Amino acid sequence: MKTLARIGQILFIIGLVLTVVGLIVGFTFMFQGNDKWAMRFLMAVPTGFVFLFTGLATSVMFSPRDDSDLNKKRSLQDLHEDVLDPNVKK
Repeated sequence: MKTLARIGQILFIIGLVLTVVGLIVGFTFMFQGNDKWAMRFLMAVPTGFVFLFTGLATSVMFSPRDDSDLNKKRSLQDLHEDVLDPNVKK
């Protein structure tokens, strides 16, 4: 599971780099009047978005979970007691 989370992080970084570089270089070529190269770089932006969102979803789904006390499920009885008297310490 950790390897899939790591692959997701790598895909996210690759997508981010592809998107940012494609936008910056594509618009630079477009403003210089070189439309052929501008189209090539700007067409890399959707591919970068696909990698970016795939990496984000993969890393969120397969990242290890934290087992701290805050993340443990509580019973309805505990929640009911907190609502009745939130100042009581257990």
